[in-house]
Amino acid sequence: MSQIRLNKTSELQEVLAFLKSKYRLLSEAEIIKVALAEKYKKEMEDTPLVDEETEKLIAKGLKDYKNGRYTVVKTDKELHAYLKNL
Repeated sequence: MSQIRLNKTSELQEVLAFLKSKYRLLSEAEIIKVALAEKYKKEMEDTPLVDEETEKLIAKGLKDYKNGRYTVVKTDKELHAYLKNL
């Protein structure tokens, strides 16, 4: 396991002091791990999986599917013919 070294600035000491009061049983290293994991989880929740344009294309595709606007392709030959005509 690799190590990360941090300089204990006054800001970092203040944050650690606050988090130590919240997580009394954890060491400073464990507190930092928890804080990073929570930050990562929040960032991932706020990060969209696809961009806005792709989201619109997906929504249009689902709407078309619900309205019966789709092509059934059962064989490789049908697939090649369909792709050729796109």
